Amino acid sequence: MSEQAVAAPAPAPSCKNCAAPLGGAYCAACGQEARIETPTVGEFLREFVQDQMALEGKLLRTLKLLIAQPGVLTLDYIAGRRQCYIRPLRLYLALSVVFFALSGLLSHPDWVQASSGDEDKPLFSLNSKAPPQTDAQQAPSSDAGKSAAAAVSKPAAADEAYVPEQVRDFKTGYALLDARIHAFFSQTQKQASAQINRAVVNDAPVAMFFLLPLFAGLLQLAYLRHHLRYGVHLLFALHFHAFVFLDFLLQEIPWPDIVAAVLKLAIPIYLVLALRRVYGGKLWTTGLGVAALMLVYSVLIAITLFAAAVVSILLGG
Repeated sequence: MSEQAVAAPAPAPSCKNCAAPLGGAYCAACGQEARIETPTVGEFLREFVQDQMALEGKLLRTLKLLIAQPGVLTLDYIAGRRQCYIRPLRLYLALSVVFFALSGLLSHPDWVQASSGDEDKPLFSLNSKAPPQTDAQQAPSSDAGKSAAAAVSKPAAADEAYVPEQVRDFKTGYALLDARIHAFFSQTQKQASAQINRAVVNDAPVAMFFLLPLFAGLLQLAYLRHHLRYGVHLLFALHFHAFVFLDFLLQEIPWPDIVAAVLKLAIPIYLVLALRRVYGGKLWTTGLGVAALMLVYSVLIAITLFAAAVVSILLGG
């Protein structure tokens, strides 16, 4: 019997990204396409169009469900139906960034306002006869802090050898803080309220992000008998706050009065419907719970933003 050459079996195709065996159009391990071609201009354009259509499709589908069916997006995520929606954290960040960026360009309501007729009066003054400072006379707090720091950081040559560095640093920091406090209280009421409002607006995005876990904690306390994981409450908080920022974005549009009123009432109504769908419960008990929850949360928001503004002013931010 003559020897016949036996052809070796062709090697199984593998993924060019992770080297896992391929069994279809996509890698089961990393998801990369099995067919890889040399990139051309047409290939780049095709990928761009596909990615944009997929992203826009997910975004529109997510926003539609978020608005039309409160709580369903949260339930779908818990059930594992996630691929066709924008992820919760990405959705929250996108809407919050757009809102704060837009509100920074447009006019926004002031958190703190000077008393009517007292805008030009000093915020605090031990000398009642001293005239109020104008904007031109008011020295920036940073300049006052720098001059005070310079005065402390340059002691007499005879004293430098006897003052430890830690003591000089403490005196410098104390002088800066004292100068900023003095500069703030030397302003008129109008100037002080404007500075607080600027600080609140600047710190609001970060403050709201860190208040999210607190809102989820309030939900966990309210629904303690459900024995749910904290992650479920945090997921609900992300979706609810995403709707809140979307509602705030719509409120920036100059609607007729009736539409503006509906948008303002939409947030508590939405929260009631979403809570009932995710956690269950009667309508009236959920409504009472929402009223208490929003009251506590509003107080916490005000305290957090005001505290952040005070710290920002004292630190010269």
